[in-house]
Amino acid sequence: MSAPHALSRAAAVALATLALVVAPTTPVHGQESPGDLEAARSQLSEAQAALAQTYQRYGDAQRKHDRTQRAAQQARTRAEQTRGAAEAAAARVRGMRGDVDRFASASFRQGSTIGSISAYLGAESTTEMLERSSLLNAISDDQLSILDRMRTALEKRRSSQRQATAALREASQNERAAETAKAEAQRAFRAAKAKKQEAQSEIDRLSAATAQVSAAPGGAAKPAEGELTSTYGARWGTVHYGIDIANSIGTPIHSTLPGEVIDAGTASGFGMWVRVQHSDGLVSVYGHIDQATVSVGQQVGAGEQIATMGNRGQSTGPHLHFEIHENGNKIDPLPWLRSRGVDI
Repeated sequence: MSAPHALSRAAAVALATLALVVAPTTPVHGQESPGDLEAARSQLSEAQAALAQTYQRYGDAQRKHDRTQRAAQQARTRAEQTRGAAEAAAARVRGMRGDVDRFASASFRQGSTIGSISAYLGAESTTEMLERSSLLNAISDDQLSILDRMRTALEKRRSSQRQATAALREASQNERAAETAKAEAQRAFRAAKAKKQEAQSEIDRLSAATAQVSAAPGGAAKPAEGELTSTYGARWGTVHYGIDIANSIGTPIHSTLPGEVIDAGTASGFGMWVRVQHSDGLVSVYGHIDQATVSVGQQVGAGEQIATMGNRGQSTGPHLHFEIHENGNKIDPLPWLRSRGVDI
């Protein structure tokens, strides 16, 4: 073998060895491990908690903004009313002052009080003049007294107007602050929602690639059969913290995970409910049930029947209202269920 051929062969062997040493060890699409799926689940759980917290803040900010809007509108109405009342009072004072001024001018032009009275009243005798003079004095004194009272009322109304204007200024400032807080909370909610959607997309990708979701630890059971009629989020001006699954009264309701029953009975708003405490700070809630088939303290398994579907409480038709609480946060149950192999 010639030297050039021997050198080429040695170089090829060296390059092949180097390629093996530096070859990537991270999994590629189609080779994901269960550990990748669990890590993605953890990220989704964190994103769910953040979304629930930001949604709560957004809801609080929305309600505060609505309150400040109403208060500002009421303050504007009060300011307009007090301004109108003060202007009307000022007009009445000006009118009464004009009457007094005209009477004083007439008296002055007559040259004397007696002459003024005689001319003004048209008395035909001294006795009649004196009687009418007394009446005129009484009328003048009464006008001056009314004028003083009107001035006092005018000042009070002006004071009320100043107070109403100050209240309007404060209400408008509160309204602007609430508008800013609402916008910030909305931005935070949208960012958290995008993060949650990103985490959910990764879960979906990994689930499809590994085909292990249904067999993975932490797989959940479907809480009830039926039609998904409402999801997590804003609804009718409030926050809907769960999902609604509609079906006929008596449809079985199952615990989504193993756990301990911590409530089974009446509940405000839900009529009746069952709540199950699970591991890792999870609580599942089943509302508007017709009957509970378990009791407090009972241990249940995933998929075990715990109630029947009903139409109790504030409900528009037979359905299950299902919630998931994770460490005190009311998270969106739909991606939580789907990440655990439950298709709704």
